[in-house]
Amino acid sequence: MDFRDYIRSKILKKNDRILEFGPLIRPIVDKKDYPNIFFADVRSTEDIMKLYTSSDYMQATGIDVDINSVAEIDYVINKSYAETFKDKEKFDVVYLSHVIEHMPDIVFFLKDVANILKKNGKLILLYPDARYCFDHFRNGTTFVDAYDVYMSEEKNKKAVFDFTYNVVHENSPEFFWGSDDVVEILPKNNFKDAAKTYDSAGHNDLPDDVHFWPFSDYQFVKFLYDMDRAGMLDFDISFFHETQINTQEFMIVLKLKNKKIADYKKYKKTLSTISPVNKMNKIIGENNTLARELAEKEKIAQELSAELHSIYKSKRWQIATNLAKINKVVSRRK
Repeated sequence: MDFRDYIRSKILKKNDRILEFGPLIRPIVDKKDYPNIFFADVRSTEDIMKLYTSSDYMQATGIDVDINSVAEIDYVINKSYAETFKDKEKFDVVYLSHVIEHMPDIVFFLKDVANILKKNGKLILLYPDARYCFDHFRNGTTFVDAYDVYMSEEKNKKAVFDFTYNVVHENSPEFFWGSDDVVEILPKNNFKDAAKTYDSAGHNDLPDDVHFWPFSDYQFVKFLYDMDRAGMLDFDISFFHETQINTQEFMIVLKLKNKKIADYKKYKKTLSTISPVNKMNKIIGENNTLARELAEKEKIAQELSAELHSIYKSKRWQIATNLAKINKVVSRRK
């Protein structure tokens, strides 16, 4: 499944009022086709171009951005979504692709963005799976980590340290899916550099760009569940698709919910589908089934082999063989 094609064909409507945050060089749709789409970022178009001309983030990850293709930003976020759009009509859809992992406070974002959506509004997220990108060796995120940042006045200096210390230059999903020895690219980043960014972040001086929240698809849904049962999430899961083979992103569509109660059954079903343990048990079960089928076929093959051996040794077979030879000679003489 191409997630972006799915979003365009199954979710977005031509007349929807849409806000895409952080389109960079790949907006989900063109303004010519969707006249009510708007682009927002924490930086102006000019500042984004400056950022991606040269940055610590690009040097650390190997990401390359064509600054001449940067989308024109309509709204620069001022403090919060609620503040920036307080006098604007609310949106039918808010879309973010590989963006919220860059936000220092993910809990605040999820609470804040709910303020600018209409009653049946949707929040669509494409999120990089940490297992299959330059975050591979990062330490995973939990709700406890995010809650600690939300309740603290400091930025997420722990995540800044982890990013600086453990990010690698490799970002090809095919490499992480197909390599037999991923540990060959174990991070070798300098501890003193990481410690320096940690200290700076403690004074709210963040690097140019950081993945603050490394998640696998399973970890992200579990994070939402923990946030929801804490009474801090204003969304329900409308649609979820796990990370596909040889890709590095998963997709989740959230909708504003009517009740504050967490939909336990929905989370249970989703987590059960993508649980690493369940997947491993499924693979083991399939392997055991294949092993049984192979053993049965080998038994049948042995029985057939024994029966053929018995036929070869029988007098009837010997006579039939000799007759065949005689017929062959007679045929040649004719």
